[in-house]
Amino acid sequence: MRAFAFVSSLALLSVAAFSQSTETPPAFEIADVHAVAPGPNQFMRGGLMRGGQYQLRTATMVDLIKMAYGVDDDDNVIGGPKWLEFDRFDVLAKAPPAASAEKIRSMLQALLADRFKLVVHNDTKSLPEYVLTLGKGHLKLKPAGGSPQTGCEGQPRPQNLPPGTISNIAVSCHNLTAAAIAEQLHQMAGGYLTTPVVDSTGLNGSWDFDIKWTARSQLAAAGADGISIFDAVDKQLGLKLELQKIPVPVIVVDSVNQ
Repeated sequence: MRAFAFVSSLALLSVAAFSQSTETPPAFEIADVHAVAPGPNQFMRGGLMRGGQYQLRTATMVDLIKMAYGVDDDDNVIGGPKWLEFDRFDVLAKAPPAASAEKIRSMLQALLADRFKLVVHNDTKSLPEYVLTLGKGHLKLKPAGGSPQTGCEGQPRPQNLPPGTISNIAVSCHNLTAAAIAEQLHQMAGGYLTTPVVDSTGLNGSWDFDIKWTARSQLAAAGADGISIFDAVDKQLGLKLELQKIPVPVIVVDSVNQ
């Protein structure tokens, strides 16, 4: 009886494994993909569900792969021919209005495999990333004070400044974890931080802080009154931003049809 039960269990497991392996991946109900003629100032738009329709406009294949596989930066998509970075496409597709972001990514993966015969695999590669660590001095972040506000908000420009005065960017942030601080810095100071910021502070809990810095495009004109985001993070937060090569997940393009 025990032997029979064991064999029966194996049979059930085999059926389950077979059914899982042959399960059809989610796909858009209808999808149109077409090339976009070259033009000036093209950049990707869209990427959101609206009324059951998913739209991506003027997206390169690198953009499409990033959206499909949840990749943040162009450098995290490697391999493949040069046209992946230059040819642009519009994607218009129909999906259930309640489809989750994860399911939409799976649908986009299936669409790229179908229309472009895209084959990729996951890997890890050492790439330059900005790493946020503790500074050498005293930590100047403040433990979150219980404010219901979460996130960062820009502060208004001071009034009645003399003509030609370069004012710093001023931001007040509340209830941010260290990982959220790294993410916000990347979003707020993209002129300096051209790659994602990785949190390596080891800090727990949530924090409040104010920070001011000079936009990168105005730093030279500001002269001695200017302050880069790197110096601001060091002097005002007690943290350190440094470009380092670290192992990061990448998507490797094995093959694709134009």
